[in-house]
Amino acid sequence: MAEFKEMLLKNTYRLDKETHKNLYDMCVKICEVLAIDADVTLYQEHNSTQLNAGISIFEKEAHIVFSGSLINLLSEDEMLSLLAHELSHYLFYKMDNEEFEITQRIILALANDDRSEDAIIETARIFQLYMELFCDAGSLLVCKDYKTVIQTLVKLNTGLTEVNAESYLNQAKEILERDSKATSNDSHPESYIRSIALSLRAEGSEEYISKVKQMIEGELNMSTLDIFKQVEMQELTYDVLQLIVKPDWMNTSAVQNLCGQYFNDFYRKTESKNLEELRKKIARTDVSVQNYLSYVLLDFSKVDAELELVPLAHTFEIAEMLQLNDEYEKTVSKELKLTVRDLKLLQEKAMAELQQVKEGKDSSIYSE
Repeated sequence: MAEFKEMLLKNTYRLDKETHKNLYDMCVKICEVLAIDADVTLYQEHNSTQLNAGISIFEKEAHIVFSGSLINLLSEDEMLSLLAHELSHYLFYKMDNEEFEITQRIILALANDDRSEDAIIETARIFQLYMELFCDAGSLLVCKDYKTVIQTLVKLNTGLTEVNAESYLNQAKEILERDSKATSNDSHPESYIRSIALSLRAEGSEEYISKVKQMIEGELNMSTLDIFKQVEMQELTYDVLQLIVKPDWMNTSAVQNLCGQYFNDFYRKTESKNLEELRKKIARTDVSVQNYLSYVLLDFSKVDAELELVPLAHTFEIAEMLQLNDEYEKTVSKELKLTVRDLKLLQEKAMAELQQVKEGKDSSIYSE
């Protein structure tokens, strides 16, 4: 802490409370609204051109550093919005016995480790996105005007002295309509995502949480799995495997061994999975997930040669039931190097073999 304060003194100008009384009065007002007990000190960074503001927290001390010409650029209301956003970070860190702050430290430490998997990095990205939206909500609570918060955000990003919040909000909505995956490669919330979230929150939209979740996290995608989406992906795979092994004749040693390669603790369930629910879940996923599931089906269709073409027909039926048939046919054609005509002949032959297999009602994939 001593080293940090020394660094601040060397690289900033500390704003005193007499000369910049209006800024400190704003901080007092914000602390009252947010119900926090922060001891705030403000600084202006030396020789900085990039517009930014950051906060460092030590126990009850909140050190806010301005970069660039923010003090001259922002109006009084906009400065109130900016300070409220930064002090909302203080609130975020102090909530629930500082558990959020501890969580953030752990996530960021893991994400910054070179040995970390992509899922950890993605988890950190999403955590940071939600934290910024939380702080925007704090700013809105203090300012009571989402347009002011949006104007502040846009001014920081552009350096413009005059911006129109409504115009930018319309632009933001247009961007999202054109690009449903707009946040997939960013480590900080895009200003248009934050603007739309602010608008939804100000309107008291009942769909606020679901829409924000969709904008930040998007659909289930094999390329952007965080640690929670990994669990969701595992559960989806598990459900599909249960459908594959439901017929008694499909439970050979080779098939069971393959199940064990996917899940060490895999066991065949007797109860049926709700197919409609599973179908809807898959329909909401990215094509990468559907491609992955197609390879899972193909994997099981070829694992036991003694079953000949019966498992292939079985997996074609599953693909059709889950509305994966187009993707699965592409996968089969590609991996088995089949023409369209060859694929059709293979399907017909496989289905003919499947018709010869007798299965009880309880083990049929069509029974709910």
